[in-house]
Amino acid sequence: MRFPNSELQRPSINRVSSNAGNAEYVVGMYALVFVLVMALASLQIMRYKAGSDIAEDALTASALAALDVDPYIYGLSHRIVINDPRAARGIFENALKDNMKLNDAFEPRKADPSYIRGRVTVDDFRVYEVEGDKVTEYTVGSYTVSKTEGICGEMKTPSGKDVRSAGVYAEISYDASGFLGIVVNARKDTYVEMMADPDKVTP
Repeated sequence: MRFPNSELQRPSINRVSSNAGNAEYVVGMYALVFVLVMALASLQIMRYKAGSDIAEDALTASALAALDVDPYIYGLSHRIVINDPRAARGIFENALKDNMKLNDAFEPRKADPSYIRGRVTVDDFRVYEVEGDKVTEYTVGSYTVSKTEGICGEMKTPSGKDVRSAGVYAEISYDASGFLGIVVNARKDTYVEMMADPDKVTP
């Protein structure tokens, strides 16, 4: 005597195929989301890098503008002397505002710039003059100027570069947009020289 349910039931082929299709769909969706996240991350990193390069170029160009050499002294003694360290900082700040598209408060002129959030701060500004083996460093603040003397070959900028000729060191900081809109503090510095004495250039 045979009972209707006594035989072993075979698995449904349609049900197995459906489960496999759902699994492939889920895996595909996760893969797509992963690719989109990686693409977004790469785009954000490239954008941050581009903004960083723009800021560095603007800072260097502004420091070069501050190399306001006295042509009279240079004509008499071929000595490179920056006219006035305080005036040099003023030239630097004006050039920085133009190059970074800032207003008089050192904030971006546009409401939504590509790489700056908030105010740009000049953290350090120094002018160097070299006469023979003597180096004079002028640290120029917003309202004060301090003077330090050293020996050529021993005097270094805050970034560790040797001072070999008349030059300008500048450092700025500002908030920048990082990955996923996170605001990070960026710091940039540069050192530019008007001319280097070939005898004092170290390899």
